[in-house]
Amino acid sequence: MDYALFGSLVGFAFIASITPGPNNLLLMSSGALFGLRRTLPHLGGVQIGFAIMMTAAVFGLGTLIDRWPWLVTVVRIGGSAWLAWMSLRFFKAAVRGANPEASMDAAPISRPFRFYEALLFQWVNPKALIAAISSAGAYIAIADEAWQRAAVMVGVFFMTGGFGCLTWMVAGDALNRCMSTGRSAIWVNTAMGLLVLVTAAYILLG
Repeated sequence: MDYALFGSLVGFAFIASITPGPNNLLLMSSGALFGLRRTLPHLGGVQIGFAIMMTAAVFGLGTLIDRWPWLVTVVRIGGSAWLAWMSLRFFKAAVRGANPEASMDAAPISRPFRFYEALLFQWVNPKALIAAISSAGAYIAIADEAWQRAAVMVGVFFMTGGFGCLTWMVAGDALNRCMSTGRSAIWVNTAMGLLVLVTAAYILLG
């Protein structure tokens, strides 16, 4: 193995995993609203979903994108629509929280992502798709066999991604401990709704 190339992959994966993106913003907002423990299925879905995507990228997903570049546009629109829907749920939860009489009998609107939702979301997450395809192409020389490349890349992203996601989740959980009830929860729902909506707009326009 080329250890210089491996070190470069680790650096790329760390930067891709720790910087803001749809996954990290959603994990932080989930940690803020629901706490660390209830957000763990979301984290599991992100990790497993990206591992599957990374494997697919190594085995030729990038070739499909090169042949049909409009697929990226479909992913961008789908991801933005999903995030916009999630932001609407946060806004509705904030409105319901501001009206105690309406919120007493009604079921909660906002909830953590389920495992399978987070897993499927990776396929409409442009940042995840670009990171997977870029690394699969840039680090093709890291191993001779495709399965070896997939194993190395999935392992590196699994470790760095776990660290990056947990960092954002812990930040959200810390916010949850300070602002989890009453009017504070209304502000958290509103802020997270705006944050997710801005992310959706960035993906759609970017």
